[in-house]
Amino acid sequence: MKLLALDIDGTLVNSQHQVTTPVRDALLEAQRTRNLRIILASGRPTAALRQLVQLLELERYGGYLLPYNGGKAIELSTGRTLHAQLLSQDLLPQIDHLIKSHDVDVLSYTEENILIETAANEYAQKEIDITGMSLKVLPDFMNTFTEPLPKCLAVGPTEKLIRLEVALKRELGQYIDAFRSSDIFLEIVPHGVNKGTALASLLEILGKTSKDLIAIGDNYNDVEMLRLAETSIAMGNAPKDIQQLATFVTKTNNEDGVAYALEHFLFPS
Repeated sequence: MKLLALDIDGTLVNSQHQVTTPVRDALLEAQRTRNLRIILASGRPTAALRQLVQLLELERYGGYLLPYNGGKAIELSTGRTLHAQLLSQDLLPQIDHLIKSHDVDVLSYTEENILIETAANEYAQKEIDITGMSLKVLPDFMNTFTEPLPKCLAVGPTEKLIRLEVALKRELGQYIDAFRSSDIFLEIVPHGVNKGTALASLLEILGKTSKDLIAIGDNYNDVEMLRLAETSIAMGNAPKDIQQLATFVTKTNNEDGVAYALEHFLFPS
């Protein structure tokens, strides 16, 4: 049995946030005939993955979810949460202060909603478009929560997020990790949470090793899982430094790059 860790935005879906027919057909065929188990590893919340689970028949074939960049691991055949690591509630006021001092907005999530303190701007709207989740406005964002959060997402212009990332790591680096998942998104998660550590834990649970793992990704929140997998594949639309980490560079997400990669590694002619 092989495992495929698959990023979503910029990888599985094209620039219209759609899984193309060639990509879907290739993934279904690989599960059906090559005993492949798919792990959706994404910064997206769990609710934003449900449609993809159905489209790719992951419950039927025994797939897994790693939402929140690995903050949770879910076994789809049983619905069990195998592990969860959340942001400490005590950190939220400091995170909120740093984000606001850099003049960007912050989002978080429940199982059903995207949470925000003000009405959506163009950056928050992008996350709404990607996830398909509804927006809930909270007048006093950080003081509303009575329990830990899976992650926060700072949204805004790239140059502001770069400065915020530096400040977060400097002031809270022993408690949190921060990394950009796109030019306008900065992920803020508990220290040690990333797709690579979550995958390593899942491999141990399943009695597998990195030799059994194929990973496909396109951005900086995919670095750890690309480094973990023996077969690491970067998308053709990935930044050059991400491509240099991989053992193989496939076509872009608008050129059915996932299907091309599977054809190369699982269905060679």
